Amino acid sequence: MHMRRLIVLTLTVLLASCSDPRNDGEIDVSVIGERPRLVDPDRALLSPADALLASSTAMGLVALDGGGQIEPALAESWIVTADGLSTIFRIRPAQWPDGSEVTGEDVARSLNRAIAPDSRNPMKPLLTAVDAFIGMTGRVVEVRLKTPRPNLLQLLAQPELGIRRNGRGAGPFRIAMLRADTIRLVPVIPEDMPPDQVPDAVLLRHERASLAIVRFAANRSDLVTGGTLAHWPVVRAARLRPGVVRFDAGQGLFGLEIVSRSTFLSTSSVRTALSMAIDRNALPPALDIEGWTVANTVLPGQLDSSAAPTRPEWAGDTLAQRRANAAERIAEWRSGGRAPPTLRVALPPGPGMRIIFARLAADWRMIDVSAVAVPLRAANADLRLVDAIAPNTSANWYLTRLSCASGLVCDAQTDNALNAARDAPTLAARAAFIATGDADLTARASFIPLGAPVRWSLVDPTLTGWKENLLGMHALRALRPARAAAP
Repeated sequence: MHMRRLIVLTLTVLLASCSDPRNDGEIDVSVIGERPRLVDPDRALLSPADALLASSTAMGLVALDGGGQIEPALAESWIVTADGLSTIFRIRPAQWPDGSEVTGEDVARSLNRAIAPDSRNPMKPLLTAVDAFIGMTGRVVEVRLKTPRPNLLQLLAQPELGIRRNGRGAGPFRIAMLRADTIRLVPVIPEDMPPDQVPDAVLLRHERASLAIVRFAANRSDLVTGGTLAHWPVVRAARLRPGVVRFDAGQGLFGLEIVSRSTFLSTSSVRTALSMAIDRNALPPALDIEGWTVANTVLPGQLDSSAAPTRPEWAGDTLAQRRANAAERIAEWRSGGRAPPTLRVALPPGPGMRIIFARLAADWRMIDVSAVAVPLRAANADLRLVDAIAPNTSANWYLTRLSCASGLVCDAQTDNALNAARDAPTLAARAAFIATGDADLTARASFIPLGAPVRWSLVDPTLTGWKENLLGMHALRALRPARAAAP
């Protein structure tokens, strides 16, 4: 059945039958993916939907505005010492859900829990430069560093570092209704907040991509967020009105991580062969998506490295040359009478991922390697697709995400460079170690990059406050619907 017809049928059947708890005067948001949950980020990973709920109910010291720039949140102001080793925040008057005041000690306790030895917070490895979070008198908290970190505020704005006490935050929203697939968020309004700055209430829906798209097409929602390449073909088939599909120019990782320790994939020559055989330029037209940046480097740019991203040694070869080289490497591996195993490639569900897998499998067949697709969390996977936005503009996240500590096939030499970068006494020394780590990752083909992560949203033209940004984060408190003019 043609996808366009499927969308029309979905709209007719599902929208006609579903109950709609939407109220006038609130913003209707559909989030694609898993159901949003209130999750302790020090104990479990947040899904994108969890992160959206967390950032809405448990603000951090600072936050990201609609354009992804740092703005005050729980901290009303801060100062950085001249040596860059201390940042002192002044907490604005705020209350916990039980009505008690938020103090500097509360803030320090929450952040120190995130970096405690038993914490599983994903921001913890990126905060090794923090010596301590210290609650001072009243509403003051200090962040003391071992070495300067220019990107510290971007990390403190992440949902995983929202300030919590007993699992709950201090706003900017509180949960007023919780259903199986719908959450109503109402603003927490400080006494001194001007009326024109009070956020609108939000109805947050958890929906699969197809229903979210058809609801938006029927003018039954204001925003669809959480879109990735997995469901991009559904958006293309929906033929939405011009101007509503919006993209973030996100930076991060989109490619294949090596998760199997098989003899086949333990050889850097084989991993290099798999990477060089891929026709990356064929991926955007296969998905019918314009402007997607494909890549063969780990880092998207120089960032805080001392060198430009390391290109693989084969980057200047033609596709025919690369595939001939790759086929020779596979043939060499087989020379002892061994046959390459069928690679199990773990990907998220969705038509976009099926298209990507079909392209990869076809490319690898040309060098005599076969592959099958398996679910993303399959325990027996050999390669797993990574689709992640970087939380800040530091190369440290990329090296950390692909390190031995992440449980991937890796090399200790790269981790040594990462650890040296974390302990470097100066920013210049740190940048040099980062460049070394990037070069090692690329030379050993420890990761197979495909391109930049894609994040799309559907934004009603009357909704303001949504802006494209590098971090792919959009605060619900920044959204404002257009107001009808008074008669």
